[in-house]
Amino acid sequence: MTPLIFANENKSLTIKEILGRDEDKRKLIEKGFYVGVNISVAKVDNKFVVKINNTKYVISFRLANKIMIEE
Repeated sequence: MTPLIFANENKSLTIKEILGRDEDKRKLIEKGFYVGVNISVAKVDNKFVVKINNTKYVISFRLANKIMIEE
């Protein structure tokens, strides 16, 4: 498992764990980030554009660092 911040662009990834405070976890779960969901990183800048199904979300580096993924 590695943090989302190290993900390659346009690869299919699976969320394995979400770390951090309950408030951070709640914010991510409300957007559809939960264990087992497939995601991909569309673009990495100072922010991360993450695609879940056909919906894109912009998340901060701090939150991206809490999402543990696996290819």
